[in-house]
Amino acid sequence: MRILIAGLGLIGGSIAKALHAYTEHSVDGWNRTRSVAKKAQEEQVIDGIATDDCSGYDMIVVCLYPAHIRQWMHDHAKTMSEGTIVIDVSGVKTDLPDEMDELCEPYGVHYLSCHPMAGKERAGYDVSDEDLYQGANFIMTPTEKTPKHVIAQVKNLAHQIGFRKFVITTPAMHDRMIAYTSQLAHVVSSSYVESPVIELESGFSGGSFHDMTRIATMNEEMWTELFMENRESLLTELETLIGNLEEYRKALAANNEQQVYDLIRKGRLRKEQNLENRRRSPATIDLRGKKL
Repeated sequence: MRILIAGLGLIGGSIAKALHAYTEHSVDGWNRTRSVAKKAQEEQVIDGIATDDCSGYDMIVVCLYPAHIRQWMHDHAKTMSEGTIVIDVSGVKTDLPDEMDELCEPYGVHYLSCHPMAGKERAGYDVSDEDLYQGANFIMTPTEKTPKHVIAQVKNLAHQIGFRKFVITTPAMHDRMIAYTSQLAHVVSSSYVESPVIELESGFSGGSFHDMTRIATMNEEMWTELFMENRESLLTELETLIGNLEEYRKALAANNEQQVYDLIRKGRLRKEQNLENRRRSPATIDLRGKKL
């Protein structure tokens, strides 16, 4: 295929590098900062630098922040060829899939909103990695207008660059689940490092500390946008977490050893069941008819 990657940061740059390393597809790149695209071309990660004319591509992967996705698509959709498949990598969906369907339909362009579940604590092309997606999960949120062949083609491409588990779900369920599995973890990490004790942690910390604090170095511009776009779901998860933390606080304040024991045991059993469920889950999961 002839593929265009719009946005060559961590995610887009890693997709471009993976395509270059593991497929025979032709890849062009577009980036707001042209010097980044030039660097990618010099490193032979992309074959060419795209112009504002997006015709002639079989697939376009838009790797921009949600607000920028909308603007880029409004600026470029009219230049795309009929039959082109466009996907995004937005961490929040809300009304984006339906909005993009409506935008693309007059041009015969197919849109599928996706979410590669992989990343790093740092952002930008310089930390992109051809192996970022090895063994990772890939989420697709088709609408009623999405043809089956589009889902199959996108899944096949994702598999070629390393993804191994695929979830097909609705935009609403995606946002509800991502609030728990991703956004809440970032809020917790950011809050956890606010303790004044962190100034003295060197020499006292091990794996637990590093696991808890790694993602506190998140990009504030992107994550603010993601948090605010998914505010209601994130608030629901925060309230649940605060309630669970309060159970620990009460048990410790009351010097109730049995209650602390019970809370720890309950969490252990819950996580063990989660691990067993993951072990049994199939490689492709379709949750479009599932309700939380």
